[in-house]
Amino acid sequence: MSELRKDYLEDYVALVAPRRVRAVEGACPYCRGSEKSAPPSPVVFRRGENGFLMRLEEGEEDRVEDWDLKVLPYHAPLLTDGPQSPKELTVPFRKADPGAGVHYVIVPTPEHGLKLSQLDVDQMVLVLLAIQEFGKDLYQRKGINYVAIYYEERSEGGEHPLVHVLGLPEVPPAVEREYQAYRKYLKEIGTCPLCVIAEVEKSGPRELLSNEEYISIFPWAPMSPFEAWVLPRSHRMRFYRLTLPNMTALAQILLPTMRAMSQMAHDYCAVFYTSSLKRSSMNIHWSVRLHGGEDAFAGISSGYGIRIMDDTPEDRAKLMAKHARKAFADIVMGDRT
Repeated sequence: MSELRKDYLEDYVALVAPRRVRAVEGACPYCRGSEKSAPPSPVVFRRGENGFLMRLEEGEEDRVEDWDLKVLPYHAPLLTDGPQSPKELTVPFRKADPGAGVHYVIVPTPEHGLKLSQLDVDQMVLVLLAIQEFGKDLYQRKGINYVAIYYEERSEGGEHPLVHVLGLPEVPPAVEREYQAYRKYLKEIGTCPLCVIAEVEKSGPRELLSNEEYISIFPWAPMSPFEAWVLPRSHRMRFYRLTLPNMTALAQILLPTMRAMSQMAHDYCAVFYTSSLKRSSMNIHWSVRLHGGEDAFAGISSGYGIRIMDDTPEDRAKLMAKHARKAFADIVMGDRT
């Protein structure tokens, strides 16, 4: 059972998910041919012979075998579906909330081992469409107040590419901080700060590439040695209202940025910063942030500010206390001899 825990004083969040094993044992459940061994998919996309795109949905006894993209529950979810009551604790100021929510993945291709950065533009557009469609579906569910989307790519490869989609009970700390800073600068300068950033960085030394709609930049003060932002050049707050032409233009900038990140940083994550559809006052200029790094949970830890712990602090404290007490006894006995 996972738990969401806030710090004593600050608002950073730890997600305690004991014994979380992400490796797939046996046959890959995300490959074509494994449809009957995997749960039914709520969203399946398939292209017809004439290029016409069909959105389908699987049932318990009905599976789509000839698919191009599908959404599935993650085999090692970080969050637990279903409402649960918070656990009352003696910890001052805080209580532990169950890690309630959902954890799905978008399977962008039937081809095992292919990285997301190796897709073509049409395939990337399909991924963006799935994020948009399934994200809107999740926002319809009770208890889900933010949909977090991230992708992690490792240089060694060998795994099925997966775009993680988490339905969270609250807006993640990193997005909340971004929103508060956004509101502050909007009030001070009277205009959207990300619009100003896009204009200032255009054709500057930190621009990576751009088209008429989007720009990819290396930020002024990066959080990691390799970092990139992809954002609309004009003011856009509603990611979930993008049209197919908008998605094509985005894919044309996002895809080469990901390939460059793969070549330079090797290991990286891509994180979507969007407004919450459950908070009508939350209107931010959306963007995609790419961070280089080897953190196994970089997407949700570095990207969204939720630290993942694979064991409870109580278990770690018990183990560490054993060593600390032995060291204390050694010190005390050493002083007496």
